Amino acid sequence: MVDEALGAGLQLVAGWLGCARNVVQRLQDAALPVARLAGLATSRSDGAPSPPSNAPAEPEPTAPQTEVEEAKYHLGRAGEQRGAARYADRETAELPRAYNRDRIVLLPRDPWWAFAYWEITPTTRVRALRALGSDAEGAREVLRVYDVTFLTFTGDNAWLSFDVELTPGADRWYLNLGRPAASFCVEIGLRTPGGRFLPLARSNTVTTPRSSPSPDTSVRWVDVRHGTPGEAPAWNGQRMPAGDDLSPDPADERPRSSDVHAPPPR
Repeated sequence: MVDEALGAGLQLVAGWLGCARNVVQRLQDAALPVARLAGLATSRSDGAPSPPSNAPAEPEPTAPQTEVEEAKYHLGRAGEQRGAARYADRETAELPRAYNRDRIVLLPRDPWWAFAYWEITPTTRVRALRALGSDAEGAREVLRVYDVTFLTFTGDNAWLSFDVELTPGADRWYLNLGRPAASFCVEIGLRTPGGRFLPLARSNTVTTPRSSPSPDTSVRWVDVRHGTPGEAPAWNGQRMPAGDDLSPDPADERPRSSDVHAPPPR
């Protein structure tokens, strides 16, 4: 019984002391701005000196939504930004000349020409020379062009093919295909003096564009000029007249670029 009364008394005294300490702390905090204005140095209740009058004020607490909005514009600490700048040159580096993979790509340029570029790794070339054995002596690297119009190419069913000998170290080439509106694919490989051909890589299939208007005359034209609604007659394959006087446009009589640059037949 006595112990319970003594414990209750001690708790009551401790509560009084805590309240008194809080009152003193509040009074000291309230007097701190006045002391700063007066240039007086004050001390906190825990013995630590108060910050000087020219010290920056503590940031005011912000709402969570405000912190989220400000985080969008955070650029990191100054040290982090300087560290990131050391690696910025990697983005401006040149592209590698090779990617260590066997590949050849064919691109149509106009109705008669195409462009091919490729990469063959040294390992593939060494294996090809070993596979040729004694025939490897005097073997040349060539492009073999296949005409695969309307075909699913399997390697030996092309309409026709021809070889283009390459200069040593070449990795791109313009090809004179000579056939508009046709499909082609290319293989790069080694050709022996005896005529044996060992392919190293095969390209995609491309189709060259037409060198003339489409022969399809079934299209029907509609005159959309003001005051002449309705459907025009079917096109008969002749040049369409220009202007209201139906006089031909002099520009239409000039040779087209595809005609000027057409290569001579092989």
